[in-house]
Amino acid sequence: MTFLDSSMAIPAVGIAVPDPGPMRFFSEIGTLLLAHRLPPVPDVYDLLWRYVRDDYHALSLGVDRAIADGIFDLAAVSELRRAHCGDLDASAVTALVEAAHDQAEALSQRIESGRTDLADYGRAIADGGARLETPIDAAGLAVLLEQLGAATATIQAANARLEGELASAAVEMRGLAERLGAAERAAITDPLTGALNRRGTIETLERLQAETRAAGTRLALAMVDIDHFKRVNDRFGHALGDDVLRFVARHLADSIAAGGGKVGRFGGEEFVAMLPGHDVMRATAIIDKARSQLASQIIRNAVDGSSLGRVSFSAGVAGDRVEDSCETLIARADDALYCAKRMGRDRVVPDR
Repeated sequence: MTFLDSSMAIPAVGIAVPDPGPMRFFSEIGTLLLAHRLPPVPDVYDLLWRYVRDDYHALSLGVDRAIADGIFDLAAVSELRRAHCGDLDASAVTALVEAAHDQAEALSQRIESGRTDLADYGRAIADGGARLETPIDAAGLAVLLEQLGAATATIQAANARLEGELASAAVEMRGLAERLGAAERAAITDPLTGALNRRGTIETLERLQAETRAAGTRLALAMVDIDHFKRVNDRFGHALGDDVLRFVARHLADSIAAGGGKVGRFGGEEFVAMLPGHDVMRATAIIDKARSQLASQIIRNAVDGSSLGRVSFSAGVAGDRVEDSCETLIARADDALYCAKRMGRDRVVPDR
């Protein structure tokens, strides 16, 4: 799909509708847990939360298919999380750790072998030196030189072999580091939008809180929710809904990137924007500019050019305080977000 800017279009007027709240989701999750005899552990609950909120179509289809096939159990939950939530299979983690251990053991053996070769060469040189301190005839000297030459050739071959093995080990370690890095990125990245996932968002926010407090600088956080997103899915389908989620995530990331800002997808159509170096009012202005730019664009279907209308979002912004935990900062921004929704949506409200 393409996103075309239209400065002549008249902005749509947001109509406030009551938010049903999360209680409906809790009820649906409880029903699913009982129906499929699943334990209410975090991984299972998280997957069901994404499912009942209809986070994105591929996950919903996967769960629906597993339920229809009668195989929606813990194994299916684990597989769905690996496929759609960026989770790395525990066996894959184990394999990476074992590979690192094996490579470290092999490198240690190569180094120990090199030490043995060097010790043997040292003894050959010492023996030759001792023999030269005593009278030796021409024949004996020739034998000694032959022995020293053989020892030198042996250590040269050993050094060449060790150099090759170390070079090979370096290549293997770089490959392992890349796989570990990819696994780490996958573990904190939302597979649909490419933004941070919930875990990555929390970890990044905690790190930014520590860094800005240590440096004596500001940090603001915005909770962003796409307005009436269910209508987009219901009217145009989940595939285009997923495109909208990707577009909004990129739009937010581009809008705050200059100041080192980070964007995470907190669930469904809700995003978190972290803005280090900004107080509440400056962050509110930045997010409101992003909102205005988004609302001024008309979304068109790239296949037939038909208009899908505009997409707007509501947001609440809060500034980090010394007494804040990660959770309390998010909660204050979330309260401001719900205030924006009650005021009619398509607006940004700072925490008061």
